[in-house]
Amino acid sequence: MRHSIFRSYHFLILALTLLIGYAWQVEPRLLHVREVVIRDDAMAQAWQGLTIVHLSDIHIEREGDREARLLAWIKELQPDLILMSGDYRQWGRSPVPAQHFLSQLEAPLGVYGVLGDSDASVSREGCAYCHPGEQYGERVTHPVILRNERRSLPWHGGEISLVGIDVGEEGGEWLKAMQAEAEQPGAPLLVLNHGSAPWSASPLAMHSLWLVGDTHGGQILLPKWLWRFIPYKPDPRHMAGLYTNGAGSWLLVNRGVGQTAWFPFRFGVLPEICVITFTPTND
Repeated sequence: MRHSIFRSYHFLILALTLLIGYAWQVEPRLLHVREVVIRDDAMAQAWQGLTIVHLSDIHIEREGDREARLLAWIKELQPDLILMSGDYRQWGRSPVPAQHFLSQLEAPLGVYGVLGDSDASVSREGCAYCHPGEQYGERVTHPVILRNERRSLPWHGGEISLVGIDVGEEGGEWLKAMQAEAEQPGAPLLVLNHGSAPWSASPLAMHSLWLVGDTHGGQILLPKWLWRFIPYKPDPRHMAGLYTNGAGSWLLVNRGVGQTAWFPFRFGVLPEICVITFTPTND
């Protein structure tokens, strides 16, 4: 009896060790490309043929094999536009490797992003995301970091109206005003933000696609209802995936590429980049 219990105990320790090893060293490297098709008539008409790559929460500590593979995959996907939802550097680490990585991304319509809380937490070094060489009167033009501002990108005779919400901001009325000021009133809107809370608080009634990250999908697979009782993220109802309010406003929560330094594990929540296309509702 004692021998059986002893063997069971050792088997449990071995299984737990293998599980931790997988979650620490294997799954974080299993990068997944998720294809997301937005079925929306207004977006399909305005952005016909558009392909977007969405990146989030890369949490780069140093440039290595993971970053090289990520650059190669994105190049192979040949997106028209690359959009990013923040947290490019690892917490407590220099932002320089992350900034160099971002500078290597290329797409015909450009590379645009917003800052995440890990990026905004650094002082003067972090200013290089937006200003070259501490020249605060100039803006970095590649990639472009949007801070409560709108850009109009030409697309097939029309425009792509893109808005970036600064980390910690709620958007609100100024976001609606930016939509009203678009060159083509009523056109769909692309919104970049680090987290999903602003969409949850007041999703826009007009056709809009919000691209966010921040959650990492939880990093550990748990029942959806359980996240409501864990004080991990401000919007536990939207931990990962595609959501809609039923009136033309969509939310895509990216599981991200990296992990936080204090919890470098993933289990059942593969790191991902999202490839987004648009199609009419009846297709």
